[in-house]
Amino acid sequence: MHLTHRLVMWLAAVVVAAPLLSDIVLAGNQITITDDTGRTLTFADPVRRAVVFNRYNAEFVRAVAGMAPIVGVDSWVTRDPTYWPALKDGMLAGIGQREPNYEAIVALEPEVVIFPRNGAYQQAIETLRPFGIEVVVLTGWDVLKHVSNIEAFGALFGNTDRAAALNDVYTRHMDLLAERLAGVAPKPVYLEEKTPFRSVLPGSGWHDMIVVAGGRNIFGHIDIGEQPDIKGSVHNFEIDPEAVLAADPAIIVKLQPGSYPLHPPEFSSDFFAEITARPGFVDLTAVRHGDVYHMNYYLAGGCSKMIGALQIAKWLYPDRFADIDPGAVMREWLETFQGVPYPGRYWTALRDRPPAP
Repeated sequence: MHLTHRLVMWLAAVVVAAPLLSDIVLAGNQITITDDTGRTLTFADPVRRAVVFNRYNAEFVRAVAGMAPIVGVDSWVTRDPTYWPALKDGMLAGIGQREPNYEAIVALEPEVVIFPRNGAYQQAIETLRPFGIEVVVLTGWDVLKHVSNIEAFGALFGNTDRAAALNDVYTRHMDLLAERLAGVAPKPVYLEEKTPFRSVLPGSGWHDMIVVAGGRNIFGHIDIGEQPDIKGSVHNFEIDPEAVLAADPAIIVKLQPGSYPLHPPEFSSDFFAEITARPGFVDLTAVRHGDVYHMNYYLAGGCSKMIGALQIAKWLYPDRFADIDPGAVMREWLETFQGVPYPGRYWTALRDRPPAP
């Protein structure tokens, strides 16, 4: 059995994940796909005009079809114009994936609008139907659906060869992770969101990224369904600092705010000063060994979080991944599939911090 398939089957058994996309049918120019809602959608020809919500979805469209078919995006994309140099005035189609601007969408005359499954797709389906605009639900942030997502994007935009090339890069590295981590006892990982003491739970792509990397999310035992709404979501959940101290993680990964240009060194230095000043944190194994990492969202989320998983695996098991350079994989993702230059290393370690004067 193919290693990537084995890994996906294993992950499906231990994490909460949506069903994998199952059907893509190509007949001449006609394209039939099954999206994340389970709906079967048929298009007479490849899509030439699309409004795309969610940065990961936009990256996938650009990876398989370039920017030409993207006529509109949400504010998560437009906030970083250096990463999207082809964006033009008038392409803003909503304030994030939950607040689409239907007047702007209709004016952009797309054939389809693409949402992730945690976007406002249900309302969009009903609102856009009278205008003959189809809504497709594909979730680019889902670690477990990368291959089927890329196949769907490739079919939808008529570029299956480009999609296959990207999937080859992805499966090659996912196979490597599965092979080298076979039989390891997962090490405890604390992943902190941008806001202090906010972490991730099963059902989040960030949780899946930790598991793929051979880590054990120290909050992976929490069932979001049993928690009060005020605590947050699986993607951003309020945690008890005492629980971090009790778990004594092997590494701590702090997600930086996403920025295609590199953050200045002072940005990470301020975080390291803050985390080492937290009560009790100086005694944590990760802090004592310098295994605290400030990682940019762009690296963490690169190529369905495969690059983030590769980087975390190298931090957790340096001997097993001594010959692997996640930065080189990030360069390939950016330069070959996104068409933008690689600006340099997207993370900083506590151990790299200059000693206090």
